[in-house]
Amino acid sequence: MSNTDLVLRMYDLFGKGEMDTIKTEVFHPEITWAMPGHHPLSGTMKGADEVIAFFADLFQAGINVDDVHFGELDNGTVVEKHHGHGISEGVEYLFPTCTTYEIENGRIRAVQVHTADQHGVDRYMWSRFQLKSVADRLLVGA
Repeated sequence: MSNTDLVLRMYDLFGKGEMDTIKTEVFHPEITWAMPGHHPLSGTMKGADEVIAFFADLFQAGINVDDVHFGELDNGTVVEKHHGHGISEGVEYLFPTCTTYEIENGRIRAVQVHTADQHGVDRYMWSRFQLKSVADRLLVGA
């Protein structure tokens, strides 16, 4: 299986809701997924459980993806280019995005998302995910 086929398999399994298969057959045990920005979903997720939880949050963000293209670099890194679209508070957003997938031992080991409009992504995500009040956040630790 080519590295590009492995990434396509992840997408296929995701569409079928087969997260356990993604965790055990597609993701490297030490996977990292880095999402740039200054919003509630940004950061580096470490391990399959964190990445799967991130997928659930990303799904809730209501972003649709199209115009997807894949290529593979000389070192085996898979490059995905796509457009994300979302509407929030009556504003339509377009997110031209590139994602790179590093493959190790036939598994996805490291993913880095690169976006052409980070400020737009930040505004969109903050409009979709609101922080709880300070009092409510303090209750979680009590």
